[in-house]
Amino acid sequence: MEKKFDCCFCLGKDWFRYRVGAIIVSDGYALFSYGEKCGYYYTVGGGVHIGEKSEEAILREVYEETGDEFVIERPICLVENFFDGDGALEGLDCHTLELYYLMKPKAKKEYNKTSITTGGDKEKMCWLPIDRIDEYDIRPAIAKKLLKDMPKELTVVVNDDRGYDYVQQV
Repeated sequence: MEKKFDCCFCLGKDWFRYRVGAIIVSDGYALFSYGEKCGYYYTVGGGVHIGEKSEEAILREVYEETGDEFVIERPICLVENFFDGDGALEGLDCHTLELYYLMKPKAKKEYNKTSITTGGDKEKMCWLPIDRIDEYDIRPAIAKKLLKDMPKELTVVVNDDRGYDYVQQV
């Protein structure tokens, strides 16, 4: 099988990646990945391969991380995200362009499968209660806002997690 490459590059201390993320909601819960080394939650998803459509990428990534097939309801948000790297990205100024899709499982269930991120972090899937979502360290921070106030149409957002507490909706 031919190796596929993510739309990602690093120039000096600057790192960029085109990523897709899933906002998966079922029965008042949202499904997130949890990185054991990094210690926080993030959306299920990952890098888009060069030449791959975003819809194909999100279906592939969700399947790779859960071992299950999900249904795309609609794209909800394009996030331009800035953050300080940690783990394998330690010391890098990170910039991602992330297309989020609202998705639903064919049936809500627990996911015991663990996977390893490209940075070597072991991750597991966790259902988090939406009514208590503020109690969890979720990155990017905009993911919480999307769950609490789901956009009715495709929205563009700038999210900056570099300590500036800056979220701008465009």
